[in-house]
Amino acid sequence: MRSEWDAIAVGAGPAGLAFATTAEALGLNVLVLDEQDAPGGQIYRNIENQTPETLAVLGPDYHHGLSLVNAFRNSRTAYRSNAVVWKIEADGRVCYSRNGESKEIKAQRIVIATGAMERPVPFSGWTMPGVMGVGAVDNLYKSSGILPEGPVAMVGNGPLMLSVAIHLSELGVDVSHFLETKPAFSSLKHLSKLPGAVAKPGYMLKGAAMLLKTRILTKYRETNITGYAVKGNRRAQVLSYASGRGRKDVHTRTILVHEGIIPRTEFPRQLGLKHEWDPVQRYWYPKLDRFGRTRQSNIYVAGDSGFVHGAVAAELKGRLAAIDIASEIKGLTEVQALLKPARKALKRELAPRPFIDGVYQPRESLYAVDDATQVCRCEEVTAQQIRSAVIQGMETPEMVKSITRCGMGPCQGRMCSSALTEIIAKETRRKMAELSPISIRPPVRNLPVGELTRMQLLKEDN
Repeated sequence: MRSEWDAIAVGAGPAGLAFATTAEALGLNVLVLDEQDAPGGQIYRNIENQTPETLAVLGPDYHHGLSLVNAFRNSRTAYRSNAVVWKIEADGRVCYSRNGESKEIKAQRIVIATGAMERPVPFSGWTMPGVMGVGAVDNLYKSSGILPEGPVAMVGNGPLMLSVAIHLSELGVDVSHFLETKPAFSSLKHLSKLPGAVAKPGYMLKGAAMLLKTRILTKYRETNITGYAVKGNRRAQVLSYASGRGRKDVHTRTILVHEGIIPRTEFPRQLGLKHEWDPVQRYWYPKLDRFGRTRQSNIYVAGDSGFVHGAVAAELKGRLAAIDIASEIKGLTEVQALLKPARKALKRELAPRPFIDGVYQPRESLYAVDDATQVCRCEEVTAQQIRSAVIQGMETPEMVKSITRCGMGPCQGRMCSSALTEIIAKETRRKMAELSPISIRPPVRNLPVGELTRMQLLKEDN
């Protein structure tokens, strides 16, 4: 297979798939590198192998992914599954591992479409067996039909909680408690943003129907949860939580936690690109233009890895990136006619987001963890160690990282960097926008040293 391309997309979720099919149709030779074994990303995971019964449970939003994947399969786009990208260079070189071999390839344009992830939030007991992310359970069911053992207690904040609670209940799982960390009437606080949301009434009606269905299907529901912890002997047995009604203990078998979605920014950070802070949803995101282009003109970020707006918006962002890149590489003028409908559709898709993001804004006490709580799983760094480093004068994430090793483990901070930065901001009484996310160095994924020594490098031009 060739080693140089017009464009390489990293990720085969909605943004990567839409980018690839659009760019290929416009005459570009495109390669998609996907760390999964089949296209679809997290949202449309295993979409090609689902039964009609499963599709009926997961609903039309999930089923939509099948048309996207089919269009991709029917295109001439090159696709490499199980390809783990571990380095991207500003000159267009990409290093990836596949089947135990690492290779280096190159493209005129790189599109980072790695999507989003559940926000990791440390709390007492979060490392115990029996504690899982809501999104992780969703992926297990899509991949293997595996369901959690009930009774299940769900706690946290975000629309994904509603969706998964409904799916689990309809599949016969005992969802005994549905506990939200958002205020009971949080929507009233953001009524000023509601007129924009009305521009897409179907979206709002679907949300209202999910709220109603969750109330019907789950046994006990409570809002305004201010904190929670997990207790147990070798595994999770009790979810202890606090609310305006006092502190309660729930005896349960499985505890599912969710505190929202954040962009996966490993590669933009590895490239040293500029990031900005969103004070509403509380995450860092790369600074992009309207087509997803970064300040490094040949590097684009498409979809939720740029800013979390959902699967349909990600698809449209992928198409916009493809149109822009095709117009530059091929010098095509007719692609301008494609821009207007794509941008109009994206604007309409984003209309409800300020209201939704406001309603599901993370609570202020999100990272108010006690000293004994383990923040960094890889290096077993506690909140107390981070706070002690700050007291010693280490006032930036990089400085605290160098002293405590928080963020230096195999995941390079994916599970702890948000908590690390927020704890530092609180202890130093600084705004998050004044800090910056920790840097990431290649290899972004773990690799055997022997594989690196056998790596196939591109030949340098004379």
